[in-house]
Amino acid sequence: MWSSVHARTRLVGRERELSTVRRLLRKHRLVTLIGPGGAGKSRLAAELFPVEPGTAVVELESVRRPDLLWHVVTFSLNVREEPGSPLPETVARALSEHRFLVLDNCEHLIREAGEVVAELLARCPRLRVLVTSREPLDLAGEMCVDVGPLSAADARALFVACGASAELADPLLDYLPLTIELAAARTDLPARHRNLDAVIRWSYDLLCPAEQSAMRRLSVLIGEFDLDLAAAVCGSPDDMVQLMASLRAKSLVVRVQPSSSSARFRVLESIRLFGLARLEEHGDTDRTFDRLVTVLTRTIRMVAAAPAITAEINSWLHGQEHQVLHVIARTPRTDPRYTWLVAAVVHVWYLRGSYIEAMRLAAETLAHGSLSSHAEMLLFRSAWLAGFTGDGAESIRLAEALVAHPGTRQPTWAARAWNTLGYARTITDDLDGARVANERSLVAARALGNAAMLMTFLNNHAWLLMRLGDLPGARAAVEEALTSAAPDAYRLMSVRHTAGVIALALDDVDLAERHFTVALREGAPESVALAGVLEGLGIVAARRHQVDRTVVLMAAAAATRASRGARQEAPWDQIVADACDLAVAEVGERRAARARRLGERLDHSGLLEYLSQAPRDESLTVRQQQIADLVVEGLTNPEIAVRLGISTGTVRSHVTQMLSRLGLTSRTQLAARTARVR
Repeated sequence: MWSSVHARTRLVGRERELSTVRRLLRKHRLVTLIGPGGAGKSRLAAELFPVEPGTAVVELESVRRPDLLWHVVTFSLNVREEPGSPLPETVARALSEHRFLVLDNCEHLIREAGEVVAELLARCPRLRVLVTSREPLDLAGEMCVDVGPLSAADARALFVACGASAELADPLLDYLPLTIELAAARTDLPARHRNLDAVIRWSYDLLCPAEQSAMRRLSVLIGEFDLDLAAAVCGSPDDMVQLMASLRAKSLVVRVQPSSSSARFRVLESIRLFGLARLEEHGDTDRTFDRLVTVLTRTIRMVAAAPAITAEINSWLHGQEHQVLHVIARTPRTDPRYTWLVAAVVHVWYLRGSYIEAMRLAAETLAHGSLSSHAEMLLFRSAWLAGFTGDGAESIRLAEALVAHPGTRQPTWAARAWNTLGYARTITDDLDGARVANERSLVAARALGNAAMLMTFLNNHAWLLMRLGDLPGARAAVEEALTSAAPDAYRLMSVRHTAGVIALALDDVDLAERHFTVALREGAPESVALAGVLEGLGIVAARRHQVDRTVVLMAAAAATRASRGARQEAPWDQIVADACDLAVAEVGERRAARARRLGERLDHSGLLEYLSQAPRDESLTVRQQQIADLVVEGLTNPEIAVRLGISTGTVRSHVTQMLSRLGLTSRTQLAARTARVR
């Protein structure tokens, strides 16, 4: 998406630049828009490449750590890390289906951006790249297009389009779009202010002292921020609404299209850098950043201690990612707030599936000081990450440190700690020890009366009991979980999936199908559990000899796992592989390839529609299907022979073959099975 572009008017002028870029991209693979801040490079790029299939947009304005550039590109493409695969390879595979990549605002990461572009152009022969920057990448084959001031006529047209009077347009500045928009917000612009810096300075000088202070202090915020965070860094909670309204009216702050019920804002980079310089002049930089660190840490600790880390909490943490990374760089490791800031970033990356990067950041932080000196949230996430990245011993070490952590005197953290230890013991095959830890976590969750937590812990425990061979216990655990109203669609999908797997283990295929179907229909489509749900439905189809449907669903599941980095665990992975292999062997590779292509194309709504269609009995020939349908109607072999115009012996032979192929022993069973799959 183009979150950095806030167009209040149509694009004015720039017809020459638009035409030039389009012409160059037809012949060349790398084009860079070059110009000063405020020239409208991002606006031009957004006009050239609105968000649409085949185009990927990566916005870099708020990225301040060069070592995270590949990580940011991966996230912008909505792909996950793949174990054992370097991020450049993962990104290159994701871009194989894209024709265009836009890297916006590269000037502060110019060397690293050049390395990324060079590698992607080498790996992706169909890809073309558009870059916006204040300087070229200096790569072979790079074509540069200057984006400078507008013509006098276009500058005047933009000034009027911004709502200013045409009579005031004559002394117009340096003709940069941002300068013009700022000037249009004032009607008393002196003629001597003819460049962007002068206009920002002039606008600042006209502010009242409270507005000047707010503008300076808001400059420590990068990217988007909400009103609460603005009030916290400005120290002006009472009149913050009025201050923001005034700064917005003067185009010094812009309102971002809200993605939630609360308004979000940002300060354009040229204005932010001006404000940061003024903050330094006033000697207020350290104090303002300290205020930002304090409010972020306080909020992170508060949400981490909540009874459940909800989707709303995760959304808030995600929205603060670049803000937190920004202040981490200014916070000493010895500051006790540092570990909480890192914990928030690790949590966001964990949710995103960036396990390797998250574990690397966590390990770097945990290497300093004792484990007990670090945030319990960091130990919690790190223990799970260690398991996900294949280090069971480290997962045990961190989980045990979490159980012993002073923070677990709080009941919520005590429950999470025991559940985490249960997980670590499970992946290291200490199943009896895991059972003890899980049972302690369940006792703690029940004492808290936390339905969401109890549902999750029961789900985890059910999987452990399956591994221990205690199917009745596993079924009881998941049934207890299902008695609670699911607090969100993610937990619903996860628990329904587990219930379906247990039903399959108990050979109740109909019940398994009901659980998997509810999970698909009512669960969260973006959940990592979706792949397992589709695999479960594929196994149901395999048990019913619906071989084409098996291949379609397994292909959809494999595509989902690949796109979300979802892991398969033993023994489920082998069950899935066996069902898929048997189905492919029965239909043949050519037919299986067609089924795979269909499965890989189906999105969530397509899957629901596909599953709503009654499957034909794919294990039977067309003639056998006709005979089976007539068996359902109660016809005898001679009656079927007359109806179809074939001999009674042929009917008898087909019925015998069907019973053998389907593992049935009577015509009654054949009729029942045929009626069920109609």
